[in-house]
Amino acid sequence: MSCYNQCRQWPFLSQEEFELACAFFDRKYIRAELGPTRRIFKVHHRRDATTGTSFIEILRLLSLPDDEDALVAALGKLGRDYSTGLLMEIDSNNENEDAEALRPDIIDGIQTEGKDPPKYSLHSHQPYVIYQIHLHPTYNVPTLWFTLYDLPMGEPAFDLDSVYRYLVPDEFKGRLRAAGIMGGLSGAPHPLTDVPSFFIHPCQTKEGMENLNCPIDDYLIVWLGLVGGCVGLWVPPVMCIKDTGKQ
Repeated sequence: MSCYNQCRQWPFLSQEEFELACAFFDRKYIRAELGPTRRIFKVHHRRDATTGTSFIEILRLLSLPDDEDALVAALGKLGRDYSTGLLMEIDSNNENEDAEALRPDIIDGIQTEGKDPPKYSLHSHQPYVIYQIHLHPTYNVPTLWFTLYDLPMGEPAFDLDSVYRYLVPDEFKGRLRAAGIMGGLSGAPHPLTDVPSFFIHPCQTKEGMENLNCPIDDYLIVWLGLVGGCVGLWVPPVMCIKDTGKQ
């Protein structure tokens, strides 16, 4: 069967199809043998309790601190709920059996709560980025939003120069600047918080995805391969290995 048949209107996604794609992506992260990569790359499948819609959140340290204690302090704050305080984490099968799947917002089986963006200790100051994947309500394709946090004093987070300095690899800078606002990086109020954030405009997603015959469980992996690299987001290769479903 063609993979196109798994979506009603390839490459566009309905809300139900997007929810399924998010669940598959989260499962790939949980089951992957990522090793030390989990220390700086964390994936959460979240749901907005107000609208009921789900999305993927990816947190990544921009660099590793030299001090191991600073790293522990930094990671201790990563992964907590934030923004409106109305976000819920979606439990995934086999998560409790995965020793690598570090979930710092669950301590001794109790879900912790937090209404502020994740912050590091005063002694760590580790810049990090939060990526979020939401379904665009008009284009009906995934959209990658991202926000920088804890940059050095004097460097604004919502600033295009900061994005190019910390996230955009050199090989993408000329291409992104030439693409202009509609074809590259855009700024708008975040779909959940209304705080100004950056996103990659989805106007070219259809052209990029329509000839790629991938199943729904690989949709976000393939899509991120097209759009993520230009803002420093790469899916660990081990997550791209086909899931056999074995425990």
